[in-house]
Amino acid sequence: MTTVLVTGVGGVLGSLVAGILATQPRMRVIGAGRVAPEQTLADVEVRVCDMSGETLLTMMRASHVDTVVHLDMSGEEEALPYEIPGRGNVYRAIEVLGACHAAGVKRIVMRSSTLVYGARPEAPMFLPETAPLSGGAPAGLLQDYIEIERLVADFKARHPDMRIIMVRCAPVTGNGVRSPVVQFFSRRPAPVLAGFDPRVQVLHTHDAAVALALATLNDQVDGAFNIAAHPPLLLSQAILIAGGQPLPLPALVFQMASFLDPVRSLIGTLPFPIEYLQYACVGDIRHAERELNWEPQRGPDETLRELAADHRQSAWQLTPG
Repeated sequence: MTTVLVTGVGGVLGSLVAGILATQPRMRVIGAGRVAPEQTLADVEVRVCDMSGETLLTMMRASHVDTVVHLDMSGEEEALPYEIPGRGNVYRAIEVLGACHAAGVKRIVMRSSTLVYGARPEAPMFLPETAPLSGGAPAGLLQDYIEIERLVADFKARHPDMRIIMVRCAPVTGNGVRSPVVQFFSRRPAPVLAGFDPRVQVLHTHDAAVALALATLNDQVDGAFNIAAHPPLLLSQAILIAGGQPLPLPALVFQMASFLDPVRSLIGTLPFPIEYLQYACVGDIRHAERELNWEPQRGPDETLRELAADHRQSAWQLTPG
C-alpha cells in the first residue's frame, strides 16, 4: 500500500489530482487543505487543517506517507492582486520540504510554471527543462515560482537521496479555474506591445491533473517536466479565442503607466513582466510525453473557447431581466 498526501485538496486542481490517484489500486490518498473540497471525493481522506509545517509533519508521520504532492499555491485559482507579494507560497514550500525531510518522505511532486524560464530574444523555439531559469520577476506569483525552483534546487543538492519532481504547467484554465495569465487573455481590452506577437501556451485543468498524477505514480522519474497544450498560439490569437480584445500600445505607453493614472487604468495589472509581451516563453513537452507517457487531450483552441463560453454564460446570468 502506497500512501500519498495531496496538499491544497480544497482547490480544483488539488481535488482533481487526489480523485485520480484514489482510483489506483493499493493507493491510500490523504487530502489536506485549509478548506474542504466543494464536492465529496470518493476514497480520499480529507483533513482540514492549518497547513503549518508542524501539522503536516505530524500527519506524515502518523500516516506513514510515502509521497507528497504539493499543490497548495495561492494566486492560481483565486483572484489575488499581482502586486501583493505575500511570500506565503515560498514559506509554505519551505515548510513542506522541511516536513518531508523530517518525516523521511523520499518523493515530492510540486507544481511550477513554464514561465519560470523568462522571455528573452535568444531563447530557442521550444525551451527544454534544462534551460536556465529567469533571473527574477516583480513580486507576485511568477516570482514565487522562480524562488521555489531555486529553493528546490538547493534542497536537492543538500539531500540527493530525495526525489523532487517539478511539474511546470503552462497557464491553466478549465473547471472554473483561470490562472492570472489566462484572465489577462480574456480582458477587453488586453494591452499588448505594438509590433510584437509572441507565441504562448495554455493548459486545461484536466490535462494538468493527469500529468501531476502520472508524475506521482511513476516512482522512477525525477527532475522537471514541461506540461502544455499543443501547439502554441500567437498571443493575439489566444486573446481573441478567449473572448478578449488585443489593444496594441507602444512601449512608451507602458512606461508611462508608472506615473500617469489614466494610463495605469488602461493597462491595468499585468500578470508578468512586459518582456512576455515581446518574446516567447514556450516549453518543450516531449520529455513529459516520453517519460510520463502523458499527452494533452485538449488543444489550446478548445481550452480557450471553453473559457470564452464560461464568460458568456456568466454575462448572461448577470443580465437583468
